[in-house]
Amino acid sequence: MTKNFVFLRTFFLQALWNFERLQNIGFLYILYPVLKGLYPDKEKRKEVLLRHLGFFNTNPYMVNIIIAMVINSETNIASGKEQNLKKPEMIKSLMAGPVAAVGDSFFWGTWRPFVSFIAILTTILSMNMFSLNYFWIAPVLFIVLYNIVHLAFRYWSLIVSFRVDEKMIKLISKLEIKYIAEIFRIIGLIVVVLSIFFYFKIFGMVPALEPERLGFSYPDAVMFGIIMIISFFLGRIKPVVMFYLAIILSFILGYLGL
Repeated sequence: MTKNFVFLRTFFLQALWNFERLQNIGFLYILYPVLKGLYPDKEKRKEVLLRHLGFFNTNPYMVNIIIAMVINSETNIASGKEQNLKKPEMIKSLMAGPVAAVGDSFFWGTWRPFVSFIAILTTILSMNMFSLNYFWIAPVLFIVLYNIVHLAFRYWSLIVSFRVDEKMIKLISKLEIKYIAEIFRIIGLIVVVLSIFFYFKIFGMVPALEPERLGFSYPDAVMFGIIMIISFFLGRIKPVVMFYLAIILSFILGYLGL
């Protein structure tokens, strides 16, 4: 089976979750064609499959590192080069947590917010430079920027991990992802400041048009401040709560004509 085929199957890691062992079935789904080729005997293959049904949970963008290392280990076991049958499970249990921490902090905690800020700035600038027909630029930009980075990393990490095996751990540590994330956080803060600056530069802080449902006018800065304060307090409760309440708030503001 080709590495490209393995790569495509990694997108189904989270296709079937369960409360007891989380991503274990998805992980086995990725491995199954490889294990089927390595162990033609059904009884032996059944034994190996059951060995991979234990608890597993990690960041889906980082799982390819573990996948490649486990496949290399199973290949060595099937050929007789490796005698420790527990090594694949050891790789999974020892690697899942650390790589998940790296993936969560960078891709979800840094890169996704950073690209969101870029999309917001693009929206503000496009409102001044183009007509409403070009609002699609911002969401498309977000989708392209966000996905091109994590897709490239996932493919690169799989191919390189197949080649260097356990040395991939040192390679990842040398990437200094923590410092890269810090740089993006700083740039993201600059983008947020620029977004605020251009918003008020373009639209000003003068009273807006009177919303027909309220009967009075208000400065744009007031609405901006209210949204910032609400976001701050909702974020202290729980990010998920903030997300869904923000959606509800958006519908309410839109209905009131704000």
